[in-house]
Amino acid sequence: MRPQAGPRITDGSPGRVTDHTHPAPTVTGGRPVLAGLLFTAMGAGTFTLVAAAILATFIIDDLGITRGQLGLVIGADSLLAAALSPVAGRLADRLGGKRATVMVFVLAAAAYVAYGAAPAYALLFVGAFLGGTTDAGCNPATNRLIAESLPSGARGVITGIKQSGVQAGAFFGGLILPSLAVAYGWRASYLIVASVPLVAAAATGLAVHTTPQPTGRPRQGSGVRLPTSVRWLGGYGFLFGFAGAVSFLVPLYVDEGLGFDARVGGLAAATIGIVAVGGRIAWAHLAEGRSVFVAPLWAMTPVAIAGGFAFLGADSFSPLVWLGAALLGLSTSSWNSVGMLFVMSEAGTAATGKASGLVVFGFLAGLGLGPPIYGAMVDATGSYAPMWWTSIAASAATFVLVAVWRRTQPYLR
Repeated sequence: MRPQAGPRITDGSPGRVTDHTHPAPTVTGGRPVLAGLLFTAMGAGTFTLVAAAILATFIIDDLGITRGQLGLVIGADSLLAAALSPVAGRLADRLGGKRATVMVFVLAAAAYVAYGAAPAYALLFVGAFLGGTTDAGCNPATNRLIAESLPSGARGVITGIKQSGVQAGAFFGGLILPSLAVAYGWRASYLIVASVPLVAAAATGLAVHTTPQPTGRPRQGSGVRLPTSVRWLGGYGFLFGFAGAVSFLVPLYVDEGLGFDARVGGLAAATIGIVAVGGRIAWAHLAEGRSVFVAPLWAMTPVAIAGGFAFLGADSFSPLVWLGAALLGLSTSSWNSVGMLFVMSEAGTAATGKASGLVVFGFLAGLGLGPPIYGAMVDATGSYAPMWWTSIAASAATFVLVAVWRRTQPYLR
């Protein structure tokens, strides 16, 4: 039988809990297959937002809408995900990692089909609704599957790999989607992408083997009080999410602000993605290897600030756009791997889903507010500079937040 979650004990740090039982689903192919499924789940679960940003020029031209209107769709996707994240976290704890992950794949495929089949602007919000559910669920589901499958001390690299799925999606999407849209149209691009999560859902069902839990078993984590540190991390996620939401407008900025082809804009988005793939793995490996989580989050904030200034400077010297993309990839697009690893460490297996949902709520709320605000700024001023300055200010605010956090909880490193 699948082991039950055992008693949870403190490790001597105020508010911090751990547990020492690790229900272990059997995965055909071992850790490489588990890593691949987690990687794909994160990419599929968040790609509706990425795809809308990459295909922004095509969607705006075809539907005759403004940047602000498209920003509302992207923002609705992210804000709904934020609202659903606490529920998704508790649901992941109840269903278990496997079933929650399969659900993410199926809903992701439905979201891509809804976007691609939308005949008018208003119906893009159907895709946004479905995309919001997958964005809310992918972190709790995959975090739960890791917490069930691996002991503390063996989660760093695989967490970095699975979080890098988000940015790998951005990378490959930035390379491939614009060309697909030119050749077949943006709608067909979405429909082609929908095949990926369907295959992954089937692979998860076949590769991950678990013993069903007895009916009536108490919902894990529902009555556990989360550590204060998880709430601080949610605040950090909100600010960094808002700062990093500029990434959604980078393809438009490169196209309109700098005058390059839409495919160059896609390549800029891909650069953010590929740098973040390495960044997420490296930051997570560093954090777990040295048992430090807050310090890396603090270190990322000046990197994000520098990235914003590089994009500002690209107006005068366009090659700086590549430096800006790389710096955003190492900061606002990389923090999640350390954040999710920290959640698993602080909350313990039984409450991993619930804690993940709270942190993701903060992050996606910031990420969702950003695109419509930034898009409206560009529409109102005709310039991208106010957007970059606002992003820089939000990044600077995270530095202050972490400084206060470390004073209130000095035992955290």
